[in-house]
Amino acid sequence: MTPNQTLNGRYRIISSLGEGGMADVYLAHDLILNRNVAVKLLRFDLQNDDKTIQRFQREALSTTELVHPNIVSVYDVGEDNGIHYLVMEYVDGTDLKQYIKEHFPIPYQQVIDIMEQILSGVATAHAHDIIHRDLKPQNVLMDKKGNAKISDFGVALAQEEQTLTQTNAVVGSVHYLSPEQARGHLATKRSDIYSLGIILYEMLTGRVPFEGENAVSIAIKHYQNQIPYVRDFDPRIPQALENVVLKATAKNPFDRYNSVSEMADDLSTALSVRRAEDSRFIAPSLTDETIIADASDFQPNPKDVAEVKAISQNGSKDQQPTKSKKRRNRHPLRKKIAFFFGLLILFIFGIGLAFYLSFPKVVTIPNVTGLTQAQATAVLKKHDLKVGQITRTGDQKIDYKRVVETLPRKKKQVQAGVAVNVVISQGPNSYVVDNYIGNSYAKVAKKLRAKGFKVKKRSIQTTQFDRGKIIYQSVVPDQVVVPRATTISFSVTK
Repeated sequence: MTPNQTLNGRYRIISSLGEGGMADVYLAHDLILNRNVAVKLLRFDLQNDDKTIQRFQREALSTTELVHPNIVSVYDVGEDNGIHYLVMEYVDGTDLKQYIKEHFPIPYQQVIDIMEQILSGVATAHAHDIIHRDLKPQNVLMDKKGNAKISDFGVALAQEEQTLTQTNAVVGSVHYLSPEQARGHLATKRSDIYSLGIILYEMLTGRVPFEGENAVSIAIKHYQNQIPYVRDFDPRIPQALENVVLKATAKNPFDRYNSVSEMADDLSTALSVRRAEDSRFIAPSLTDETIIADASDFQPNPKDVAEVKAISQNGSKDQQPTKSKKRRNRHPLRKKIAFFFGLLILFIFGIGLAFYLSFPKVVTIPNVTGLTQAQATAVLKKHDLKVGQITRTGDQKIDYKRVVETLPRKKKQVQAGVAVNVVISQGPNSYVVDNYIGNSYAKVAKKLRAKGFKVKKRSIQTTQFDRGKIIYQSVVPDQVVVPRATTISFSVTK
């Protein structure tokens, strides 16, 4: 859109406010109500994508019922000559991400004031059973008076709709992603609470807790690593205030606040002198430790065994009878006893030899990581091993339907013929979709199928691009998805 263009004869475009993965936002003037508004236009290349249009319309439906001073209001939704648009309240200011950069360090009381506004808005959404799922500073607008307003409910879902929309597995921005969303699980209200805890962390430290080479590595850190302590960054931060971050970002959702209102209540007293002696919050689930004894704890110490053998050997030498100088003087009874003990030794030796010969064959578990199930089965059989239980798990490194590990593990010595359990990869639990437009379909399809995606192809006749190149993809770039639950369709030149 260009300045002075008008949508539906009512909204005259003034200037561009920003661009996003799904839509572009413009400042416009409502000619009927004589006020400035923000107009979000669905990108031209997505105008024919039904799923994107549904998500775009869902933002309007999700927000129209949310009337709150800390939520950006939606005024109108419509279409003009195939252009889908959303008309929203115009917030004259910046987003919280930029606000943090410009004003950091922010006084603690001001941090709490801003967070309380955000929590109030989210509480209203949760009261309507709407989960935002993509809370981040970029989606919190700050006006020039310091008021916070939550925007972009484009990935928000009513709670009862989640099971119907999980197939697409769009799970939000990775720096603020809850562990359960990173694993591809359903988002809940406590998932929003986790994101709010990360926002509070960033307001107190000026940075996000986890960085990485790519979005997947960051998502892994969210469900594996402990959130860094904000007091390690700034020891002046009260322990009670740090505890709000720790409780909101607990890995186990049940260790977090039960509701946004509960988090707001805790935050409101975080600077109180009565809480100066608060101890650091530790998630309850982390205190329930289970001690598992290692099998090596029950094995005899080789050193001790060697010492026992040495003592035994020395003792046997010490107990050897002194040879008689004159064999002819040995008593006949002693000959009988010697003969009896000789037979006993032969008998014991025979039993030991039979036991040794009957001892089962020992083999080493081969390394079958990265092989297909059929290939792994063949290798195990070649090593006189059977295939036991087949289980499946998500894995970030091992390709789809390839072996992750065996139980017992590789290089372990076991008896021949035992059953070896095999763990098969279901591909990554979360994956960031790249922009594949212009790339070779054959290479992209092979790569995505190895991750667990279902890939579909639609051939397009055109002379503008080389043959076999991708000119359209159904999943928008930079979305975090669950590969095994996602189908990507490509339009390919022929």
